[in-house]
Amino acid sequence: MLQFKQYQIGKNPHNLIIFLHGYNGNLDDHQYAIDWMQQYFKNCYFLTPLAPEVCDKNPQKKQWFGMEKYDADMRRKASTTSIEEIFAIYETTAEEIAAKAYLVNEFITKQQKKFCIDNAHTFLLGFSQGAMLAIYTALTRTKNIGGVFAFSGLVAGKEALSVQKKANPPIYMFHGVQDMHVQYKTLAASLAWLSKNNIAAHGITYDDLKHRINEDEIKKTAYFIAQLVQTSA
Repeated sequence: MLQFKQYQIGKNPHNLIIFLHGYNGNLDDHQYAIDWMQQYFKNCYFLTPLAPEVCDKNPQKKQWFGMEKYDADMRRKASTTSIEEIFAIYETTAEEIAAKAYLVNEFITKQQKKFCIDNAHTFLLGFSQGAMLAIYTALTRTKNIGGVFAFSGLVAGKEALSVQKKANPPIYMFHGVQDMHVQYKTLAASLAWLSKNNIAAHGITYDDLKHRINEDEIKKTAYFIAQLVQTSA
């Protein structure tokens, strides 16, 4: 079972919001963003699970799935690496992503039962590697959740996901133009793949943002969640 922190926002929460941190990270790395989430989110149980594996790059941090064995030279971060090669690197991680997606889906279902919250009021957020896992998790879930919000991520393991895909929740992808960790140039291809697979995909970009979450992304996420909940009512 995943370790996690739990926050109750509002007196009568009717939404479940789960945030997945990034590779070579932990919850402390994202405390600035978690503080914003607690400020802008309304009437929800907000959970922040910790990845279960020690990071292969840094034993002091965590990972959802390894990257060193797939891309030790960090070709995925080089400006000269083609979009096709970046996605090919992440395709090699598909088996690990799928296994963690299964784990996260079990976690989601358990928390839904605990709080008596349905899929329509469940939202999955993630940063970087956590964004990739959030997308994979939601698309392989039996039924649609309310929505996915991916910060600085991409659609990883597209070929495997094409076979395993069961759901098509709306997905919002936020990305900084200056991001070279998960390169911004992959965004258009991710959105195109989602649209091709009958998923309502939305891209929101920031000219001066690098590999980080900014406050406006959280404000927009809170707004979109409120709209999605209202639509599903």
